[in-house]
Parts: sequence; structure tokens; C-alpha cells
Amino acid sequence: MYYGLLHIYIISQSSELERMLSRSEPPEFFNFEFQTFPSPYDLGTLPPDSAVIVDGLDNTSDTLLSYDKKLVLLTDAGSLEDADEALLFRADALWAMPDVVPDERLLMAYFGALARQMKSDSDFRKQCICLETAADSLPDLVWFKDVEGAYHMVNDAFCRAVEKTKEEIFRRGLCYAWDVPEEERKSGEYVCLDSEEVVMETRKTCLFDEKIKTKSGMRLFRTYRSPLIDRDGTVFGTCGIAHDVTESKNVRGEMEGILESLPYAVFIKDQNGVIISVNNYFNKYFGSFEPALGKNFNEWKKRCFDGAVIRSAGHEELRINVGGEERVLVCGEEPLMDVFSEQIGSIGLFRDVTYERHLDRQSRELHNTDFLTGLDNMRSLTARLGELRQADQLTFIAFDIDRLTDVNEKSGYVIGDEALIIAAQTLRSCFWGETILRSGADKFIAVCTEQADEKLVRHRIEKALENASRSFAAHDRLSNLSMSAGAAIAFKSDGYDIDRLMRDSASALLEAKSYGGGSCVIYGEEII
Repeated sequence: MYYGLLHIYIISQSSELERMLSRSEPPEFFNFEFQTFPSPYDLGTLPPDSAVIVDGLDNTSDTLLSYDKKLVLLTDAGSLEDADEALLFRADALWAMPDVVPDERLLMAYFGALARQMKSDSDFRKQCICLETAADSLPDLVWFKDVEGAYHMVNDAFCRAVEKTKEEIFRRGLCYAWDVPEEERKSGEYVCLDSEEVVMETRKTCLFDEKIKTKSGMRLFRTYRSPLIDRDGTVFGTCGIAHDVTESKNVRGEMEGILESLPYAVFIKDQNGVIISVNNYFNKYFGSFEPALGKNFNEWKKRCFDGAVIRSAGHEELRINVGGEERVLVCGEEPLMDVFSEQIGSIGLFRDVTYERHLDRQSRELHNTDFLTGLDNMRSLTARLGELRQADQLTFIAFDIDRLTDVNEKSGYVIGDEALIIAAQTLRSCFWGETILRSGADKFIAVCTEQADEKLVRHRIEKALENASRSFAAHDRLSNLSMSAGAAIAFKSDGYDIDRLMRDSASALLEAKSYGGGSCVIYGEEII
């Protein structure tokens, strides 16, 4: 119900009629406003919810015929015989009085009926305005049809969709509104189905997914249709609301396409941790395991991969067999938030890092390896110290190529590099299975864990020096080269001081080189 004002305009030569009518009780939620004019020419423009009461037919004029407001003629019954037919046809009500003087009781009855009718018309008009305004405010398509399928009301969104006005669509059918040939409508291939019949038969709201061919292309609508049922139970039409889901379907399709194109095993969980969607890569990696859809992710992972999950560098790695090959996967998750910043689930992925781990190993090997000779470098020694300390005896042997600087100056560094490679190959062959390092420019270290006395140690070193000299002699520009060595021996029972062993072997090497090269000195002993 709406509050309102009923405007009553009286055409009379006196104010007596206004005085009598103003004593009437207005309808609920309404008030009266009375005005009396001696002539209809004084009325002017009338607002909504107006009525013009003409006191006596001699106060009428052609002007009254132009008004679209309620027109009431008040006269005695005898005067109606001579009244103009056009005026009588235009009048909304005839208040016939028994004589020229109005009967107040009868007049109040007439006026009460007029007021109730004016209130009803006002309520109906405002309700129609509310309905139309609400419908036009919706971004969805809204319409009302009769039982024959003709549109009686559509909203602005509907008009935009069909590119026609409301006046053009009024009382026209689907084919005209959507520019659909009748034969195509009957096929139902690209247009909405005749779902009104289903709705009227079931007498309840039904939901349909309908494809519509529009001037801008195919659209997909999620449509709610309801029957219009009169108070006596008669169905007199249908109404519908259609939400265009084309873009959301396209976005969903695009998102599915994106997820499928990602080179990761992607899964989506709801807020309870249940897996609700996976992509093809997920099935590629985990297809041979228990199906994941509809399962709690953590429980599924524990059942399928218990023991295959390891911790590495602060995160979990999953090692599984895929197609006969071991693959290393790293799992990560991000929350999915709704418009209220509430978490509604999460999206996760397993990233295959097998190749990365392979590159990491290669990088570590390169980091700990001398590029020229292929021997370990001093960084690798640091990594292996824990292992070496487990041996009962450690022998550090420092080697140096004698007179390599002269070769570099006379023949160039390329020839000098050949000497380094020969030295590395010689030491690797003579100390097979031991740790061989290039410790500097022309310096090498052999770390032996074999238990041996000083005599055996010296024998092995001298054998290596002889082999190196023969290898150098096979090259014209390296024939003047030899190698010197210094060794230091320690035992586990005495405790290992690695820095001390390094210093002692270097000191012994320095002493060996003082004898002219090609010599071997064991720390603490005279040169042999």
C-alpha cells in the first residue's frame, strides 16, 4: 500500500458541493484535496489521482473531453435525457439526483465509491510502475506472456537483447521478437524450447538452459519460468527471468583450457579439503593410483604416497614412478577467496622438478670439479672430510709440476694445459679409488685412505713421478717437465688435524722441490 493524495476538482457556481464532500472519510493511507472552479476552462493541467466533478450539465464543455482523468457528471435524472451523447460516453460516472438539490446521503455514497475506485486505480498504477521499474533495473531478461505465447511485458534488458522496443514486442511472439524463422523454432536447435507449455502443465517454476540465436551470435541463458495462476486456479500465462551465462561459461571454458594447458598436475579443493576438480596432467601422473576426485586431499595423499614423500630444502618432494621412470614432484597450494575475502577452497599443483634436480646435481658436480682436468677441486674436499675421517689412516700427498712456468712462457698456456691434463691422468691411474684433487694452478693433492707404511707410500709416489716423467717426455715441448711430491701421514688413533696434514704435506713438497724437482719427501724424514 502507498500513501497518496486524491485531487478532487469541482466545477460549480457555489462551494456547497465541496463543503458536503469534504466531510467524507478518505480511504486508508490517502487524503483528499478539494478545489472548486466556476468554469472548466480554469482547471489547467491535472496531476495523477485526479477527478473532475461537474455540478450540472450546463457547466460542461468540450474542454472536459480532452482530460484523461476521471469525469463525474452530477445532475438530476431528468436532465440526462437531453445530455450530449459524447459527454455521456466520456463520463466515468453519472450521479443522478432525484431533484435539482443533491441528496447528501446519496451524494456521500456516490463519492465513497469514487474514492475507493480512485484509490484502487492509484494502487494499481503504482504497483505497475514498481514492477516495471524493478524489471528494468535487473540486468537479466524479464518477460510476461499470455497462454498463446505473446509477450505482454518485457524489460529493458530484453529489448537490448532483441534490439526492439517494448511497443514493437507487445503482443508479439517469440519468432518476431528474436527474428527466428518458424521452421527453425520448431527444430529447437538454436533457440529456446517451447518450455512455457511444460511450465503451464506442471504449474510450478522450472529451470532451463536454453540456447538463443541473437543478432550478436549464440547466447546461453539460464532461465527460470513460472506459471501465472489466477485466483480461481486458471493459468493465464507465464513469466520468465533469463540470466545470460554465456560469458561465465566462456570464462569457465577458458579457465579449464588454461588449466589443461599448464604443464603441471593441477587440483582444486573445496573448503573441506575435498578434491573437486583435476586436469589431464594430474591424471597423467596419478592415473595409476586411487582416484582422487571426491576424496579428502590429505587422506588421499597419505594412502597413496605414504613413504614416498620426503622433506628437501624446507619443502615436501614426492617421488613416484610414472611410465617406468622416477619423477620428482613438488606440491604447492594457494587459497581461493570469495568476494568477501573468505576462503572457499584452494588450488594446488604438483610441479615436476625431475630435470631441475638433475641440473642441480650437475651444477654441484661442476661446482666441485676442475673444468680442465675433470678432477675434484678443493670445495669437494670440504664436502668429503666427514667420510675421510672414518679411515684408520690418512695420507695427504701434495704434487707440483716442476718448471711448468717456463713452458707457459715459451710455448703458451695451451701447451701448459696439456701438461696439467697429463699430470691429472697419471695421478688418477696411479691412485685409483683414492681422492685426487687439483688444488691450485700446477698443484695437486692425493688423499689416500689405504693403510700403508712410509716405505709403501714412498714407493707409490715414486712410481707416479716416474710415470709422469715418461708421459711428459712423449711430448716434445713437455719433455723437460717432471713432478715433485710431499707427503704427510696421520692415524685415526692420534686424531686427525686436517689443516696440519695440509701444511705438513705442503712443507714436504717445498723441501722436495728444493732438490731440483722429480723428488719425493715424506714429512719428518730425509729425502731418499
